[in-house]
Amino acid sequence: MVILIAPNSFKNSLMADEVADAIEIGLKQSGLKSKFKKFPIGDGGDYTSHLICKHLKGEMKSMQVEGAYLRKTQANFALIHRGKTAVIEVAETSGFKSINNKVKNPLDSSTKGLGQVIRSQIESGIKNFIICLGGSATVDGGIGMLQALGLEFKDKSDQKIQAMPGNFDEVEKIDCSNFEELVKGCKFTVLCDVDNKLLGKKGAAEVFGPQKGAKAADVEQLESFLSKFDKLSKKVLGKSMNSIQGGGAAGGLGAAFAVYLKADLQHGASYFCELTKFDQELKEADLLITAEGSIDQQSLDGKAPITVAEKAKKLHIPCIGLAGRIPLEIPQKLQEYFSLLLPIANQPESLEESMKHSKANLIRTAGQIGKFIYRKSNN
Repeated sequence: MVILIAPNSFKNSLMADEVADAIEIGLKQSGLKSKFKKFPIGDGGDYTSHLICKHLKGEMKSMQVEGAYLRKTQANFALIHRGKTAVIEVAETSGFKSINNKVKNPLDSSTKGLGQVIRSQIESGIKNFIICLGGSATVDGGIGMLQALGLEFKDKSDQKIQAMPGNFDEVEKIDCSNFEELVKGCKFTVLCDVDNKLLGKKGAAEVFGPQKGAKAADVEQLESFLSKFDKLSKKVLGKSMNSIQGGGAAGGLGAAFAVYLKADLQHGASYFCELTKFDQELKEADLLITAEGSIDQQSLDGKAPITVAEKAKKLHIPCIGLAGRIPLEIPQKLQEYFSLLLPIANQPESLEESMKHSKANLIRTAGQIGKFIYRKSNN
């Protein structure tokens, strides 16, 4: 029997490969004599670049950048395809890691660090980029990144200004000349798992602003800034940023990439599976075990465990889902993807305590699954 272990990360607790290791330990401790294959997965969120690097035998690099609030931080990124493609995470350059998980006000936030990494790699000769949008701590519409790549914002006196969401009301003009020269010939593939547009009730400011520290008045100002940026961009480029499905991802970065860098926005988990040839591994499996910190209604919006569970379902391969948290009443649509969906906790405890015990809980739960399979196969 071949068991494929393909979990996503448990946010703020365990990386995907650590989750896979814990599940394998539990299965082995159960006495189950099967072939275990580990294939940790990502969907464009934290740690995706590391997983892509590992699966494709690439190389991890690091450089100092200015983080989400322009303080120095160290950002990791990957080089794959013999150093010809850079895989960069927003989580590393402009994410919560860069601010030690201490949110402030997104009006003062910037994606400059992301632009710094991209620029450094363009200057080193790289033309192909995979950008992972998950884990962003900013709502700057990508203006920090674009300025780092040479885009200039000017005021009514035609003077260049360092634009931020909080001072964008001073901006009257966009100059793309230096920017266009730098990014000429570059190809960007952007991984995201939301389809929110830039503006409106389901846009970047309204939906993601409060998650990143914005109060009601801040959300209003962020919406005004993004709306003005959209209008100015349309004047220069002839295309509305608000027309982009997924443009609201990562505080508007999705729209900036699509309109300014002509990026191809891709469903994160599906692209990850294609790039790493996950399907080839799955075809050889008799059972799939996937996992994530939470598997619930929101998981149906394209999260990695649902993506791989759906692939298994099409191949008639049973799938077990493990999670730190599942709904008390599992939605029918969610249950359809799993032969078995289990929470790993074994006692009432706070989220903080539960996250500390993730590894032990995964080992124990996987061990119980292994014992069940072992007894069933030996009857």
